[in-house]
Amino acid sequence: MRRRRIRRALLVAATLALLLYAGVSWLFSERLIAPTSRPLGAVDVQTHGLPQPEATTVPGDGVTLAAWYFENPGRSGCAVVMLHGFGGARAEVVAPAKIFWRRGCHLLLYDARGHGESSPALLSFGAHERQDLRLAVEWLADRAELPRSRIGLIGWSYGAATAIQTAAELPDIAFVVADSSFSSLGDITRAQADDQFGAWARIFVPGALLVSGLRAGFDARDAAPADAIRDVQAPVLLIHSRQDGFTPVGHSELIYSRANQARTRLVIPDWEAGHGRSYTEQPAAYTEVVSEFLAELVPGFVGRRVGLTGRAAP
Repeated sequence: MRRRRIRRALLVAATLALLLYAGVSWLFSERLIAPTSRPLGAVDVQTHGLPQPEATTVPGDGVTLAAWYFENPGRSGCAVVMLHGFGGARAEVVAPAKIFWRRGCHLLLYDARGHGESSPALLSFGAHERQDLRLAVEWLADRAELPRSRIGLIGWSYGAATAIQTAAELPDIAFVVADSSFSSLGDITRAQADDQFGAWARIFVPGALLVSGLRAGFDARDAAPADAIRDVQAPVLLIHSRQDGFTPVGHSELIYSRANQARTRLVIPDWEAGHGRSYTEQPAAYTEVVSEFLAELVPGFVGRRVGLTGRAAP
């Protein structure tokens, strides 16, 4: 009788522990795949040297993406898709858009699924987002009447990870600039569990990833730029601040270690900046980093280099 009571007590305890683990895993998954998109307010694009964009929508993989299209009168035969970070919106990448606008490139900026004015959706850290970006590139190629070899990708944080994963499936894309990418969903989840809750929270990471995948319909192991980089054929520029307090610089260092280094560059800026803020802190120096990358590895992307004043540079 006593043994039966002990077994029953152990069964109850195990059931309660399992329910607790499942509940906490669900709560963690909610933070991962169902974030609240932060409002960025109105943006005066003209203060950044851009004209008013065409507000449009781009079809994604089962979602509709709210977008801005900037048609460049310079018509240098190039176009760039610009991708914002986790919890943000397209407005946050307007300022660095001038890097490519002054080169005569058409620009497409869109709110990622589950962000801004795009369709509500659970996030998948690249599994579904890379299909959205593939379709956005097709839309841009058709609209700008350009081949994919004349279209580049630039993203920050979540957008950087999406760009790398998408480029692995688009061998003819012109280039990728990835600022502050995570190396894998598992890596960034563990890093944030440590940072936000403490080392104890790591025990819930496998459960959170499993629940996230089941809820959003993806395999968390597939959301891994550090794996995808092996299949990227395009030139890649990785930028990552050493002071990044959200995604450690080691994430980009891992991606770089697995890349074809003949066509990949890793730049750790010599100025201080927070997560994804290297351009914000030093726009001129950041623009020079991108310009040097293009000149070295993508020399035919545009016919001339344009400085911060908008004048053609020698």
